[in-house]
Amino acid sequence: MAKKSPLTAQRTLSLDMLAMLLLPAVSSWYFYGTGAIKLIVVSVIVCVLCEYLGRKLLKQDSTVTDLSAVTTGVMIALMLPANAPVWIPAIGGAFAIIVAKLPFGSVEKLPFSPAAASLAFLTICYPNEIFNYPKISAVSAALSSTSSSSLASMLARNTSVSLSSIKAIDIFIGNFPGAMGTGCIIILIGSAIYMLIRRTKLFITASGFLTGAALAAVCVPRITNRFSSLVLELCAGYIIFAALFLITEKGTQPAHPLSRLLYGFTAGAACMLMRRFGAFEECSCFAVLIVSAAWPVADKALMKLLKRKGALKSK
Repeated sequence: MAKKSPLTAQRTLSLDMLAMLLLPAVSSWYFYGTGAIKLIVVSVIVCVLCEYLGRKLLKQDSTVTDLSAVTTGVMIALMLPANAPVWIPAIGGAFAIIVAKLPFGSVEKLPFSPAAASLAFLTICYPNEIFNYPKISAVSAALSSTSSSSLASMLARNTSVSLSSIKAIDIFIGNFPGAMGTGCIIILIGSAIYMLIRRTKLFITASGFLTGAALAAVCVPRITNRFSSLVLELCAGYIIFAALFLITEKGTQPAHPLSRLLYGFTAGAACMLMRRFGAFEECSCFAVLIVSAAWPVADKALMKLLKRKGALKSK
């Protein structure tokens, strides 16, 4: 069987990621209306234009058709509040492509996720806009959430919160304020199943991320009940979204399955520790960036150890 060209392989990966992002995008429209779609469209257009013009200015072949810029644009928008002004995804998309992608060349050489870099930049520069979540619209008689406080902010404030004080169904269907495409846990579970079937190697990293986050949530809880801590921490913010879409950036993936698992595990644990001791209610993007930058050194040491133990064959 002929090997796919890098462009074709990346396009296939992007199509898979877009398929995983489709239902979160639909859920954002369902809960927040057409304003959510507007943010997605603006983010995608800016990312595509910046990539096209940037590659042209650098006199490099266009890579717009690999759809990676489209994927980045959708990711950025879905991690924003639905009431964010349109200039927020515009700035975020431009930063992701111009600063976090173009300087590194091809997607295979990216040292971190452009979407994660974009959210980190926006979080530092515009925290009031990034964490100002609207109330859920009364789109159905079955939906009753009226609070504008996200689960992540309640946990960050050490608010007395537990599964007994919040309807679990509201949490799992996304009927709680937060980033517009990251709150519906049921849909994200569907995306995870799709990844397991289509992109097993990436699923190893994602599962490691969630395992590390879960262990840290139990060992270093911010609320008294450890089970409530486990469930609420994994459902709060965009940690599941980060596990599926940020930590799985193609260029950052280690070759060995064990290294992939540990890479994800370390990032997930770092995310929870940064939530526990950090300045922002949501720190997933920072954890992903830090671990992605440091992991090549750890991966090299791990490979040497495996070779020494005879678990890895020398080339």
